[in-house]
Amino acid sequence: MKGRMHRWFPVLFILALLSGCGKDAQEIRSIEDARNARIGVMTGSTGEELALQMFPDADIKSFDDVMDAVTAMMSGKLDAIVTAYPTALQVTKKHTAFRVLEEPLRNENTCIALRKGNPALLTTLNGIIDSLHQDGTLADMRRRWFKNDLSPYEERTLEVPTKGEVLKIGVTATREPMSFMDRDAEVSGFDGELARIIGRVLRRPVEFHNMKFMGLIPALQSAKIDLVITGMTATAERKRSVDFTKTYFENAQVMLVKTAAPHGDGKVRVLKDIDGKRVAVLSGSAGDLAARRRFRDSEFLVMENAADAAVALNTRKADAFIYDRSVLENIARQEPGLVILGEPVAKLEVAAALKKGNTALASELNEAIGAFTEDGTLAILRKKWIDGDGGSLQESNAGGRKGEAELRMGTCAALAPFSYHANGEITGLDIELARMIGNRLQKKITLVDMPFGALIPALQAGKIDFALSNFNVTEERKKLILFSRPYLQNDISALVLRSAAAPAAPVSEGASLSAPDLNGTRVAVLLGSTHDTYALSHYPNATLLQYKTPSDIILAVKSGKVDAGIYTTETLREIFRADPSLELKGGVLFSVPVAMGFNKQNDSLREQFNVFLQDIRQNGVYRDMVDRWITRGEDAMPSISGTRANGVLRVGVVSDKGLPFMIVKNNRLVGFDEELAERFAAYLGKEIKTSDMDFGNLIAAAATNKIDMIASTLMITPERALQISFSDPYYEIGASAFVMKTGEAEAVAGNDAPGAAYSFIQPIVDGFQNNIIKENRWKLILSGLRVTVIISVLSALFGTVLGAGVCAMRMSSAKTLKTLASVFISLLRGTPVLVLLMLIFYVVFASVSIDPVAVAVIAFGLNFAAYVAEIFRSGVESIDNGQREAGISMGFTRLRTFLLIILPQTIQRILPVYKGEFLSLVKMTSIVGYIAVEDLTKAGDIIRSRTFDAFFPLIMVAILYFSISWLLLQSMAYLERRTDPKFKRIKTAV
Repeated sequence: MKGRMHRWFPVLFILALLSGCGKDAQEIRSIEDARNARIGVMTGSTGEELALQMFPDADIKSFDDVMDAVTAMMSGKLDAIVTAYPTALQVTKKHTAFRVLEEPLRNENTCIALRKGNPALLTTLNGIIDSLHQDGTLADMRRRWFKNDLSPYEERTLEVPTKGEVLKIGVTATREPMSFMDRDAEVSGFDGELARIIGRVLRRPVEFHNMKFMGLIPALQSAKIDLVITGMTATAERKRSVDFTKTYFENAQVMLVKTAAPHGDGKVRVLKDIDGKRVAVLSGSAGDLAARRRFRDSEFLVMENAADAAVALNTRKADAFIYDRSVLENIARQEPGLVILGEPVAKLEVAAALKKGNTALASELNEAIGAFTEDGTLAILRKKWIDGDGGSLQESNAGGRKGEAELRMGTCAALAPFSYHANGEITGLDIELARMIGNRLQKKITLVDMPFGALIPALQAGKIDFALSNFNVTEERKKLILFSRPYLQNDISALVLRSAAAPAAPVSEGASLSAPDLNGTRVAVLLGSTHDTYALSHYPNATLLQYKTPSDIILAVKSGKVDAGIYTTETLREIFRADPSLELKGGVLFSVPVAMGFNKQNDSLREQFNVFLQDIRQNGVYRDMVDRWITRGEDAMPSISGTRANGVLRVGVVSDKGLPFMIVKNNRLVGFDEELAERFAAYLGKEIKTSDMDFGNLIAAAATNKIDMIASTLMITPERALQISFSDPYYEIGASAFVMKTGEAEAVAGNDAPGAAYSFIQPIVDGFQNNIIKENRWKLILSGLRVTVIISVLSALFGTVLGAGVCAMRMSSAKTLKTLASVFISLLRGTPVLVLLMLIFYVVFASVSIDPVAVAVIAFGLNFAAYVAEIFRSGVESIDNGQREAGISMGFTRLRTFLLIILPQTIQRILPVYKGEFLSLVKMTSIVGYIAVEDLTKAGDIIRSRTFDAFFPLIMVAILYFSISWLLLQSMAYLERRTDPKFKRIKTAV
């Protein structure tokens, strides 16, 4: 749960305004109101023990971290949180939708913990605490660290000894202001300062060990640490395991509750707000029927699947989505901008659906479901797939019998967590239940995936035997089909946008862009982006041109190839600063949270990033990054220190995303995303290795383990969530349309008019300076040139050797070898090189860590071999057979005949054709950027993304490719002359 539910980022203080929607219950104004409430506590804390004692009738839920509980209360899953006063104070400072009840639950004594059997150290520590009380130091620390606002802490600079026996201090550095990580990744806070004071008095260096709270006492007992200074309460139970000093901080357990949410702004906060608005439903679903009965004045949008409905909400095409709550909860986990209203639209049962009259099968299903209900199997399935995180769970290995009897089960595999695609197969609660039923009935279950609206007709027509697809039992459906006994009780609920979600601020004044503004025009979008999806749905009459890189979009707009472009608002701000010829058309179209992307099987790395993100939000590093990159528009990377002994973190990026997120400057990546990725690598103690690739290839690379993480302002969408896992959002970005300023084209034309005082040479000089000299961009060209030459030469060598072998097989008398060679040649020549390249990288070597350059050599070599094999064969067969026979009659073996007589003539005859194929290979290498290889073409793209010069980088790359080809052509021509008998005779005569 933790990996999915962390949602602590700055915009949450606005999202918290929706917290009143979480539960249709009275507001908690006093401790008495919480007797039957849903209360969150921290695992192993004194608050957990206290809540169990004081509220025996309440629903107590334990969390590893307070921010998990805060997120749960924001989404309506909790009514209150019991925690220590310092933590509660910090939450209320950052989240104004929460408040602390005035009456504390219990006062507590916070002490330092140490191992039993060390009376001398205990006496010394007690003396230090007494002294700090007497001289007012502890009182001053409380004043400086426990503030009621977010003003900077007044942290003292303490010189701690660097030599001597190390004092190892155990902390849980997620409890601001007691102990937390500051912007320099150092332990800070009240407890951090106290630990350093103790280190100074004892004349011992201090070493902090940051760990989970539950692991502190075991670490102390096993001598992993010497002291625990992290706001720990001295309880009777803990005193049996460790010793405690005198009290250094008087603490209290308090109750954190939600404040009343403001109303009257027209947003959807309760069910009655939905009536009259646009409601998304799935065709024929129970949600469809319930919504039409409840909201008669609404406009209904019929969707094919839940993912489409979520997109409709995110793009403001719909105001609410009415469907089964379990499915909505799964969507809400993936989409932090969406929330479920607390009051259900209807309460329904979920059952298996059968054809009317099929009472025999119905009886068998009822018996199986009844048995699973009695033995607790259904409760386990619900806990696993619905109450837990179904998206990351693996289906139990419970399959039906493989006998002759078969049951065809219909399902709509787009309804997570009941039935959905994951890892290439259909999984989910309904699928696991179906296989358990098949196992019990000793029948094979055959899954038939179809749209939800087709399930009932398929049952009626006998195409399937039964259906498990989150089928809600309704009176309308009972007239058409037969239902088994229910296996779940569920709510039909409403999913809406978080009404307090803040859209990205518009860059310029003006009305928001509406669909008619761009219909009928040419619009540039980034291939595979959310901008692409948005434009397809909102501008059906526009001509969409999809580009691979952001710089191509900018250049298309500037050169008049398109009328407008759609791209990230924050990046457009930076572009407009440097290029005043562009402007926004309208305001922000939509805003979407962005996150890091991970392979679905790598939950541990994703959870590590979520913890890291939470840490930097707490210690101020995140705020500093936002201020530098986004608010002030800086472009300088800070120095990030740390060990690199734990391996490599492979990160996929798009280097020309643009500032503030990512660009190439001075031959290195800089930007918000790059700094975030580098800080995470340092946090893990790993060396970062970035792979620069086209945006459309990032998800495929992560899904096939070519990279460990995507760091490229990846917008969270349901479609992408089917392929990869997302981290907690780290920012929310907007999207805007932009155009050339009115009259800009005329102004440019005026500068080019006859008589303008502008020389022919000056543009070339300026272009050379800007594209080659500035920021040492010539190094990018040199590096790309080296890669292109390496790939070209190695591919040619590999392909030539392989082609010769395939040619030998093709000319062999063995039918098997001849057939294999023919298949190889036909297959390779019939497959586009780009497709072959991506298949080898993403499929063949999916589970192998291999250098993309090596993949390029293999792919181009295979393609080259297919053509060279036929070139060799045609050359050999062009030699008269009599020469072969003459050589053998002279006593040569077949091999010597081939080497000394046939091969020299063959080489001389095939060289012109071979030369042309080799040059084609060189030019073909320009596509290697698809698999994150920075060749000559990619270097040119990177430069264009920085200079937005449409011509000079392309011309420069073209000239360099010509130069490479010309040099290789001369080398081949020399070889051709050396093998030409005429040339030898002329040279001899001279």
